[in-house]
Amino acid sequence: MKSEPSRADSALAIEGEMARLVRSVRVMIHGNALRFSPEVQPSGYAVLRYVIVHGPTPPGAVINGLGMDKSAVSRQLRILKDLGFVTSVPDPDDRRASLYAPTDETLERMERLRLETKADYSGMLDDWSDDDLETFVRLLGLFNDRIERR
Repeated sequence: MKSEPSRADSALAIEGEMARLVRSVRVMIHGNALRFSPEVQPSGYAVLRYVIVHGPTPPGAVINGLGMDKSAVSRQLRILKDLGFVTSVPDPDDRRASLYAPTDETLERMERLRLETKADYSGMLDDWSDDDLETFVRLLGLFNDRIERR
């Protein structure tokens, strides 16, 4: 007869489940980056998503917001600009710096991708009850809040 896991066992099992989740999310991000544009790397896709949400934004905000290396962010912003996915203008508060913003084409592509992703998640969760889905979102949010406060 199998015994119920203890609270400590359940807490430790989180690490394994989080590792699975991280692997799955990486695969999804890689796929989304490819669907957005085969020329955009997953790290560039992360930078692009940040710029879309926070733009116009300086590179320093991207670095802090994503926890990425300064040279990696600079490289990705340069690539995204060369591909026509972001624009840059001088920062009015610091003329030596630039502010990056998404282009209209980028916003259109990202909206199409957002709808595809929404459909993907809906398909994965279509047999969950509304209550289970709301509970999952709430608990995952609380868990992420605690991780971010650490």
